[in-house]
Amino acid sequence: MKKNSSNTIRGIVVALKANFFIVDIQYENTYEDCVEQFSEKNRFLCTRRSKLDYQGLFIDVGDIVFVESIDFKNKRAVISQVEPRKSFLKRPAVANVTLIAICISVDDPSFDSEQTSRFLIAAESAKIKPLIVLTKIDLIQKNDLNVYINKLKLWGYDSVPVSIKNSSGIDLLLNRFRQTRLTVLSGPSGVGKTSLINYLIPSLSLPTSAVSKKLRRGINTTRHVELFPIGKSSLLADTPGFNRPEIISNQFDFADLFPEFRSQLINSKCKFRNCLHRDEPGCLIDKDFERYSFYRTYLEEIINSRHPYQGDSV
Repeated sequence: MKKNSSNTIRGIVVALKANFFIVDIQYENTYEDCVEQFSEKNRFLCTRRSKLDYQGLFIDVGDIVFVESIDFKNKRAVISQVEPRKSFLKRPAVANVTLIAICISVDDPSFDSEQTSRFLIAAESAKIKPLIVLTKIDLIQKNDLNVYINKLKLWGYDSVPVSIKNSSGIDLLLNRFRQTRLTVLSGPSGVGKTSLINYLIPSLSLPTSAVSKKLRRGINTTRHVELFPIGKSSLLADTPGFNRPEIISNQFDFADLFPEFRSQLINSKCKFRNCLHRDEPGCLIDKDFERYSFYRTYLEEIINSRHPYQGDSV
């Protein structure tokens, strides 16, 4: 659906400001063709029709909307309709995400396998493709970097090593981002997400902060989610850093969030359909892989959670 009526225009929510929505209007009403036209002059400060509240429709960054009552002079409008989402990332809340780029530094702060796994599982549980971006690679030797790259391959994930100090890997990463519609940069505080966006889009000059020497972790400088154009038809979202994503999953489907399990379960089935791949009789899973201990820990966390899994939310 491109256009609802002659009095409405299609756009995308690029930021939330208090009780208002910043909507980037694409004047030709085709999201696929007009992202390249994103600019400050196309951004309107919008409210929403009360009927959307009655319908129980939430609006988040990334949502495709229709606006009406458009005041072109003062750049104001009212959201009257929201298109169905193709995907939704709960934390941070971003709609229609096509790629999650998980930024993990190899040093300052150092690489953390358990923390990285939590971010990967968060992406998997949202059914959104993840990509690992290894940052600050100028701080370690090449042999040490290869250890991390090979580790991630064994986990079942691609990685792109980058450095904004010497531009290593930047062109490759930029090409990956431009091959997808909406990429979310996520990861712990201090790994260089905002610095990377500033490097990729120099005109932004977003505020950054150094890693705390006392805590050896980052200080969060991004306070909200905002979308930025990064190519003809691609958007990039900076998100607030957080160090411990919550694991939310059905315990019986949890193993499917690990590529190490998926690759085994394609050709073999355990004796019992509700096998949790712990110590059940007839379990056919080879448990000799690095992240199996994480799986056991996370599974117990899910089973003992005070907030049981309620199913996917869109």
